[in-house]
Amino acid sequence: MQVIRLNKITFLVIFLLAFGQRAYSQIDRNQLALADSLFKANSLLTAEKIYVSHLKTKTSETENIKLKLAYIAKAKNDWLKELYYLSSIQATNARPEISKRLEEIGEKQGLNGFKMSLWDQIYWLYFRFFPFILGFLLLIALYGVGILTYSVFQKKSIRSSQFTYLIVYIAFIWLFANFPGFLNYGIITKDKSYMRDFPSSAAPVERLLKKGNRINYWFTRDIWVYSLIESQQGYVKEDDFLPVN
Repeated sequence: MQVIRLNKITFLVIFLLAFGQRAYSQIDRNQLALADSLFKANSLLTAEKIYVSHLKTKTSETENIKLKLAYIAKAKNDWLKELYYLSSIQATNARPEISKRLEEIGEKQGLNGFKMSLWDQIYWLYFRFFPFILGFLLLIALYGVGILTYSVFQKKSIRSSQFTYLIVYIAFIWLFANFPGFLNYGIITKDKSYMRDFPSSAAPVERLLKKGNRINYWFTRDIWVYSLIESQQGYVKEDDFLPVN
């Protein structure tokens, strides 16, 4: 009897969770549809509020929302927000047209870190051909696993180096698949920011950064973040920039 009651309670909880999630998703879709209608009607400020509220939901529409927010920022002549949204897209799905617009903003505002380079072209190719390259690499890995598995069943001798090569190769695939996650970008939001030689306010200033400069950053030490801009390294205060990915 208790088992039956427990099963009923479990079923009810699962049903309520599934129904609640579905209803919440429906509300999200309705709100986004309303925002799109407002956007097309040129009611940009009202549409902006709805789009911003949905950025944290991690929906499949996130990139489209950011593109529309970048357009709204451009219409408002808010170049910093446009820079932020476009950089955020660029960090996860780099495209030539976005890089070109970022370069235009950078040149107009006299900013560093946005000039198109060979690195940008490599980035474009990575995102464009990522599914094909990853699929090819995985096929090779599966072939290697198949060969080793066959050898085990056939009781053939396997050198330890073969396992080592396979593990290293799989680790390479993991690094390739997660490559964008190792490149952390940030936009300087303070009018003035100082890149220092070591993490201290008493450290010598290596470079003066201005609002809108884009940096790469890696690890944090207290309130300082180790950063890179145009091959120059140093520490920037964590509160001086806004992460874009």
